[in-house]
Amino acid sequence: MNFLKKRVKQYQEKKLDDALSKIKFHSDMKIQLEHKIVDTNHDQISIQKEILSHNKMIKIWEKNAEKIKREITKIDD
Repeated sequence: MNFLKKRVKQYQEKKLDDALSKIKFHSDMKIQLEHKIVDTNHDQISIQKEILSHNKMIKIWEKNAEKIKREITKIDD
């Protein structure tokens, strides 16, 4: 049984790492777009839509990361 718990925990930790990397990616893209909108006046509407899209994705991945963290704590109990 411990073997199975260990494998499930490793899988959950891998999913958590993936979720955190997605959060970082979308955060970086959002920051780049925010700088781009300040530097230029080109297509501000489309850039703002992209920023909103990245905000949505950040929120989604943060929720996923929290769920995974809860699952990991359940496994540890």
